[in-house]
Amino acid sequence: MEGIFEFRLPKKIVFGNGCAEQIGEEVKELGNKALLVTGRRAMKKTGMLDKIAKLIRDSGVEVVIFSEVEADPSLETVDRGTKLAEGEGCEVVIGLGGGSALDAAKAIAAMIGQEYSIGEYQAGRELEKPGVPFLAIPTTSGTGSEMTKNSVLTNRDKRIKKSVRSPYMIAAVALVDPLLTISLPPSVTAASGTDALTQAIEAYVGLKSNPLTDTLALRAIELLGANLPKAVHNGADVGAREKMALGSLISGMAFANAGLGAAHGLSHPLGARKGIPHGVACAILLPWVMEFNMPLREEKFAQIALALGEEPKGERAVKSIRKLLEDIEIPSGLGELGVTTDDLELLAGEAGGSSLNNNPRKASKDELVEILRKAL
Repeated sequence: MEGIFEFRLPKKIVFGNGCAEQIGEEVKELGNKALLVTGRRAMKKTGMLDKIAKLIRDSGVEVVIFSEVEADPSLETVDRGTKLAEGEGCEVVIGLGGGSALDAAKAIAAMIGQEYSIGEYQAGRELEKPGVPFLAIPTTSGTGSEMTKNSVLTNRDKRIKKSVRSPYMIAAVALVDPLLTISLPPSVTAASGTDALTQAIEAYVGLKSNPLTDTLALRAIELLGANLPKAVHNGADVGAREKMALGSLISGMAFANAGLGAAHGLSHPLGARKGIPHGVACAILLPWVMEFNMPLREEKFAQIALALGEEPKGERAVKSIRKLLEDIEIPSGLGELGVTTDDLELLAGEAGGSSLNNNPRKASKDELVEILRKAL
């Protein structure tokens, strides 16, 4: 064990079947008027938005609803949500939904009362002060956004997908209720679940990994690897959903503190340029990035194989991941999703950021192009 490391988490984590029912009492401790942030369709369609809003109102807290978050939320969406929250005098922001809703909500919470617009902070300016408390209610088992200090946002004009990071963005409360994931269709379960699995694997082998994150990451890999196929093939399996939610939560704890790797670094331009869902991009890239990193992390990949129920050999980890991805019907390559060889130079050139810097094996642009080529 070498060096000094930090470990940050939300102030309060509540986990368990039905825990979303206590949202009212949790919000009431944080403020008297809340902005409830969610996507445009799913939470309305399932009735979850109305249910959560009623629970909050029944606790005596006023609710303002902002249901305009799109996939890969834009800077403009955050600006609109911030303007609404400030105009209404909201004292707390709640994110309800998948990673996009949570990322938008935490960015809105952080931006309330700031001097500059969100674009300034995405460009590198540091947040000067805290905004208002952020409460996260994830409805997928995958993104880990309820655990992190960053919000992944898209600049539509520049076609850039990049994080805004600050300790001020860490949730005050994360309410993780596995029952909220029961209605997820198989494709979303597969994409979000492989995102969580990729996060755990990249956190485990990354340069910033430490003894705490290693312990968490391996447990997450074990839970996710064993239960993802079950949840995809039978979404009503409450036991599998519970273990997926726990695995995602633990994966989020790990990567929020240990960082990610090349699969995530490459996935952002694939989302911004080609519109490929984040979890799907990560899943397709994962085995190729694992092969690339193998020479520097053979012992750790052997432990990953063990966590996946295989004999402790690095190559068995890659083989197991490929088998899992096929089982849950992740597309076999980026070519199925519209990526061509003509795109590879641009995509590799736009990959980068902290995720790529944290990858255990440094990759040149040519090596990134080759990873993408193999993933076609």
